[in-house]
Amino acid sequence: MICAEEEIWICALSLCMRYEGGLARRLYDHYGSARSVFKQPLTELVRHKGMHRSITEKITDKSLQAKAGNILKWLRSKNIRPVFLYDQMYPFRLRECPDAPLLLYVAGQADLNSSPVLSVVGTRSATPYGKSLCREIISGFMALGIRPVIVSGLAFGIDITAHRAALENDLPTVAVLPTGIDTIYPASHRNDAIEILRRGAVISEFPPSTQGSRHNFLQRNRIIAGISDATLVMESREDGGAMITAHLAGGYSRDVLAVPGRPSDVCSKGCNDMIRANKAALVTSARDIADVMGWDIKDTPVVQRQLFSILDEKEKEILNHIKESGGDINAIGERTRMAFAELSAILTKLQIKGIIECMETNEYRSLI
Repeated sequence: MICAEEEIWICALSLCMRYEGGLARRLYDHYGSARSVFKQPLTELVRHKGMHRSITEKITDKSLQAKAGNILKWLRSKNIRPVFLYDQMYPFRLRECPDAPLLLYVAGQADLNSSPVLSVVGTRSATPYGKSLCREIISGFMALGIRPVIVSGLAFGIDITAHRAALENDLPTVAVLPTGIDTIYPASHRNDAIEILRRGAVISEFPPSTQGSRHNFLQRNRIIAGISDATLVMESREDGGAMITAHLAGGYSRDVLAVPGRPSDVCSKGCNDMIRANKAALVTSARDIADVMGWDIKDTPVVQRQLFSILDEKEKEILNHIKESGGDINAIGERTRMAFAELSAILTKLQIKGIIECMETNEYRSLI
C-alpha cells in the first residue's frame, strides 16, 4: 500500500515526465521510490539516458509537490482513481510495455485486467460499410458467449462506432483519451462518454486540464495498443493513425487483426497492405477473431435467441431455409425466388454475424 506522501511524489514524477513513461519507470525502479528520485542531485539524475533540460527544470520546480497534491485532491472529489504502475488495479498488459505511463487516471468501473480485451481502431472518415461491419463484428460476440472489453479512442468514425456497438450489446468498453480526464474530446461525444462511465471506463495518462495535441494523440495510441490482447483495424489509410497503433501493437508482441476492403478503397489500403505483408491476420467476423485468438467459444441458447431477434425478415427467411434444407446459393435462390445479388448480400451478412458458415462444398449451414 502506497502512503499518501509517496502518492504525491508519484504524481509529481508523472507530471515531470508526461511524455517519458519509460524514463520515469527506469528512475523509479533504480531509486526504489518516487520520493527518492526527487532527493537525488541533478548531477546524478542527468547521467540517466533520456534525461534532458526540460525535465530537470520541472524536477527543480518548488511548486511541483503542491500541484500534485491539488490534482490528487481534485481527483478524489470527482471519484477518479489515480492508478500507479505497480498497483494491482493497473492493467497488467500495459505494465508489460517498457514505455507504460507511471500513472493512469481512471474513471468508471471496467475491470482493465479482464480477459479478453480487444482494441478497435480505424479511420475517422469511416465508410458506411466500415461502420456496419464494425457493429456486426462486435455484436457477433454475443452468439459466441464471449464478452471482450472493447477499447478505443472515442474519436469520430470507427472509434465511436466500436464504443456504441459495445454498449448496444452490453459489452464493457474503455475510452482512452488524448486529453486530461476532465476534458472529453471530441465534445460532441460527451453523452457517449457518460454512458461509457456507467458500464465501462474512461482513462487518460494526462493530468487534468491537458488539451489535445498531435503529440498527445500519438501518445494515446500506445496505450490503446498495449492495454489489449489484440488490435483490430477496421478501416485505415496507409498513413492513418490506426496504422501507428497497429505498428505499436506489433512492437508489443500483441496480435494485429485487419478487415480487408476492396483494392480501390483508399480507406482500406492500410488494412490490405498489412494483410498482404503478413503483418495482420485477415478477419471478417467475431468468430474469425475468436479462432485467431484462441478464445473459448460458449454458444448459449439465450444468446442465440437474442441474436435471432435482431435479424430482419429476409435474413430470418434465408436462415430458416438453411436450417431446413441447407444447400448452396443456387439451391437457396430457387427455394426463396430471391435475386442472386440480394441473396448473396444477405448470406454475406449472416456469415459476418457468425450465424451461418459456407462449407468447402459451397453449401451453407446454420451455426445457431
